[in-house]
Amino acid sequence: MSLGKNQAGVKTVQSLLAAKKPGGNKDQQEKPPKRDKRTHSDVSEEKSLVKQSDLKELVTSIVSQLLNTLKDSITAEFNSKLREKTGQLQDNVDSLNLENHLLKEKLREKEIKIKELDEKVEDCNLRSVDALKSANYNEQYSRKHNIRIVNYPEKNNEHLHAEFINLVKKDLKINLEPTDLIAIHRIPGKEGAIRPIIAKVRNTDTKIKIMRSKKGLKKDIKFHDDITQKNLGLMSRLNLTGKLENVWFYNCSVYGKLQNSKSGNQRIKFDLFDNIEEKIRKKTAL
Repeated sequence: MSLGKNQAGVKTVQSLLAAKKPGGNKDQQEKPPKRDKRTHSDVSEEKSLVKQSDLKELVTSIVSQLLNTLKDSITAEFNSKLREKTGQLQDNVDSLNLENHLLKEKLREKEIKIKELDEKVEDCNLRSVDALKSANYNEQYSRKHNIRIVNYPEKNNEHLHAEFINLVKKDLKINLEPTDLIAIHRIPGKEGAIRPIIAKVRNTDTKIKIMRSKKGLKKDIKFHDDITQKNLGLMSRLNLTGKLENVWFYNCSVYGKLQNSKSGNQRIKFDLFDNIEEKIRKKTAL
């Protein structure tokens, strides 16, 4: 009886448990709502959607891969070209640097040669100046005893030696011996004008004596020093400055006297290659 009761009790518990389990009681379990049965077109459409999505992903992947491949290819080609051009440019730069270095060396050599030539030219200029000064002085010194006569009437078959001695005796009251006059002759002059005469006397004393008395000459006849062309040019430049009261030649040299100079030392001796303005400025500053 007790077992039966137990079995009955078990059944009772089992029945109770079964009632509490979901779905334990088919009558009492709630059934899910029935879905509509899918048609063939629904399945086909769903498959189509899946295929389009997969295709899109596939195309996107392929395009991405192609773009990456193209990008890598372009980058590689660009880098290759860049390296090639960079290498060419570097070669050109190296070549230009080498050429520039060679040109600098040549320029340095030329500069050295130019410097040497400048020194030689300067030396030649100094030598030329000295030579011209010396030549002019020697030429002027050779004329030291010469007297230049202008406006002396020109005649046929003239005897200038005797006529000069007579002229000096008559107008200047100076008696000359025939030996006091070494040579006398006419030189070329301006066309249509009376040709000048050059008379060479024996010594400086004779010349000084004649030149100091030359104011006694008549008939527009003039006695002058026989001055070289270079010294005449120097005297002309001195007169053009407008800063000298007087310019004259004496004993193979050219002199000038300053205008309105308060200093007692107004006389300046000039040479052929003097800076005239500078020499006058320094003299007036004293």
